[in-house]
Amino acid sequence: SLNLSPLRSDLTAITRGDTFPAIQFADSAADTDLSRVRMKVCNASGATVISLDSDATGITITSASAGSWDFTIGPISAATTEGLAAGLYAYDIETTDSVGSVRTEFDGNWEILPQITDL
Repeated sequence: SLNLSPLRSDLTAITRGDTFPAIQFADSAADTDLSRVRMKVCNASGATVISLDSDATGITITSASAGSWDFTIGPISAATTEGLAAGLYAYDIETTDSVGSVRTEFDGNWEILPQITDL
């Protein structure tokens, strides 16, 4: 049977107030065209603190063809990470294909480290 669980992958920790570099994701076995990608980052209480969307801002779909697609998330600006408290956050990345099927592709944690120069 198919394993539809998201790929669990923690993002690299970053110091609060630093720019998080762009990261690229690719799928070489996609059955259908990719039409949308969304990413949400939530704090420990479940409130969304960052929301990126290929339909708006923060995510660029480079190739959306069936059989092989890729997209880039970020970079996430220093001003955005400056607004986050140091701590552990959860994230997920969700794709929508051309027939409307939604799938959570990735999920994991993202640690924001304290910015010592501000202390």
